[in-house]
Amino acid sequence: MAARPLHGRNAFPHDLTGEIAEWMNARIAQAPLGRTMTPADMAPLLEGTFTADGLGAHAAWERFVQRVAPNNVALDSERFLAFIPVSPSAAGVWMEAAVGAATFSAESWLEASGAVAAENQTLRWLADLMGLPASAGGCFMSGGSIGNLSALAVAREQCAPEQCAVAVSDTAHASVFNSLRLLGLHDTLVVATGPDGRFTGEALAAALSDRADVGIVIGAGGSTNAGVVDDLAGLADVAHRIGAWLHVDAAYGGAALLLPERRHLFDGIERADSVIVDPHKWLFAPEGSCALLYREPALAAAVHTQHGPYVDILHDGEPLWNPSDYGYQLTRRATGLPLWFALAVHGTVAHEVAVRVGVELAELAAGTLDAVPGVSVVMPPMLGVVLFRREGWGRVEWRAWAERLLADGVAFVAPSTWKGEPVGRLVFMHPRTPPSVIDEIAASLRG
Repeated sequence: MAARPLHGRNAFPHDLTGEIAEWMNARIAQAPLGRTMTPADMAPLLEGTFTADGLGAHAAWERFVQRVAPNNVALDSERFLAFIPVSPSAAGVWMEAAVGAATFSAESWLEASGAVAAENQTLRWLADLMGLPASAGGCFMSGGSIGNLSALAVAREQCAPEQCAVAVSDTAHASVFNSLRLLGLHDTLVVATGPDGRFTGEALAAALSDRADVGIVIGAGGSTNAGVVDDLAGLADVAHRIGAWLHVDAAYGGAALLLPERRHLFDGIERADSVIVDPHKWLFAPEGSCALLYREPALAAAVHTQHGPYVDILHDGEPLWNPSDYGYQLTRRATGLPLWFALAVHGTVAHEVAVRVGVELAELAAGTLDAVPGVSVVMPPMLGVVLFRREGWGRVEWRAWAERLLADGVAFVAPSTWKGEPVGRLVFMHPRTPPSVIDEIAASLRG
């Protein structure tokens, strides 16, 4: 049998593209909660996938639809309330597909001036929400982990050798601590937060009372575990006083800057030296997008610009904006375009309304759960995360409860811990999550 060509007009059957489009539209409209399989269950389902001559497009697609797609838990399900969900807009999903089809090489202006200009327009919109100066800029990356790593690499280069310790709270994201380890920033002052989980300027100042070696301060614009926004204004005051770089990880919570009634929680973010926000979290972009912004982008370019005979042409002639100069990634997709397109299609108000739903659902859930005998909310939710206790439950009971909810199709949840105590955790981000799911979860906690 002749080898099936990889390229060309007839390399993929046209009738199947329509079928795939129909599947995508149905999937976007209603994502099934899904399921988790064991490795032993999955192995026979995938056996025989790769052959010398290929299965053919229709058979391969059927294998995906029947054997691969159903055996995943859908992060974009209205009932996915664990970790940090992803609920991309239809506009964002289709632009993601268009970006893949166009294969924009979005590391440089030379290769992708249109894509880079559109991404920069989106970055400017985010910078304006934060109140960053007109000089601010950056790039989109694949996620908050690489965004934090890239920003902290720049911060490290601004430190004097005798002042490069890092002050961070005990509630910072795991990727922050991983980035510090990878960057060799081992001198870390971990400041314990109080019952509200908030890293304050007062706590930072107290922790620095006998130290003069801190050159980097890291705050959270919405902690992942509890949705708590740190005292960014207080942290900025202390960072400015000691001459430290202030990085704000707003990967999850930064979208709440859209809400006038929540904007005050982020006061001080406009004074940050670097900030990240993940559009794939609460700005309804497909997974794999982080907006990284610097107050002074030239400092980042001095750290991240790569040199070599094969890339030096990117910097010939007049200075142009190359996204690869502002983060660790050289090869990159135009991951900012899905958000750009969704903003162009729906406008900013629609995004504001969608973000607000998550906050309102969290407030509703907190009140509902607090009314269940034996259940108590750890703290009133600031954003869209609710932590709660149930009398007599430890890790075993929480795990069994989570497995039962998934098996019954109620929700996918992932218990957590708070100050060492096992707790339940719900995250509301999907604007179409039905309030009735809160009642179902509350009922599962009774008795």
